Amino acid sequence: MGNTIIFKPPKLGVLLHSPLLKAFCEAFPKGVVNTIYGDGKEIVAPLMESGKINVLAFIGTSRVADILKKQHPLPHRLRSILGLEAKNPAVILNDTDLDVTVKEVISGALSYNGQRCTALKIIFVQDKIYDSFLEKLSNEVEKLKPGMPWEPEVNITPLPEPDKSDYLKGLIDDATQKGGHLVIHPEALRKRLCFSCNNL
Repeated sequence: MGNTIIFKPPKLGVLLHSPLLKAFCEAFPKGVVNTIYGDGKEIVAPLMESGKINVLAFIGTSRVADILKKQHPLPHRLRSILGLEAKNPAVILNDTDLDVTVKEVISGALSYNGQRCTALKIIFVQDKIYDSFLEKLSNEVEKLKPGMPWEPEVNITPLPEPDKSDYLKGLIDDATQKGGHLVIHPEALRKRLCFSCNNL
C-alpha cells in the first residue's frame, strides 16, 4: 500500500522479537519494515521531530505518549493508535469451570511475570463462586515454581528491572492498608518477591 514501518522493540525482551523479524523478512519486500534499537529518548524523539511520521502506534504510558505527540511539528495531523495503561479484565461467571478458569487466569495474569501489556490486571468474580475461586487460585499460585527461565517447569522468573519487586511490594502494602487482604500464604509470597529481587 506504499506505507513503510519503523519498528522500535521495547528495551526489555528484545530477543523475543527475533522470530517476528524473521517473519517480516519473509513476508515483506526489503525496506517495508525497518527496525531500530536503542534508548527511546535518543532514537524516537528525532524521528517524531522530523515530521515524517504519519502514524504513531504505541503501547506504554499516557505520559510518554503525550511527550511523543508533542515532539511532532504537526501533532494534530499525526494519527495515533495507543494502548495505554490497559486494565485488562477477566470476568468470572457462576457457571464457569473453575479448574479451567483458574489456569487461564494464572496464565493471563502471570505469564512473563505479568510484565506485558496484555496481562490481566483486574478480575471480576460473581459472589456465588467468589470463595471457591479464590481458594483454588491461591492454591495454584502457591504451587508455581520460581527459578531461572531455562530451568525446567519454572513459572516465576526474575523481574526485568532492579526496582520492580519493591514496586510490587508497595502495591501489596497499599492494597492491605486500604482494606485488602492476602489470600496467598505470606511466606510463599515473600519467597517469590525475594527470588525476583536476588536473582537479577
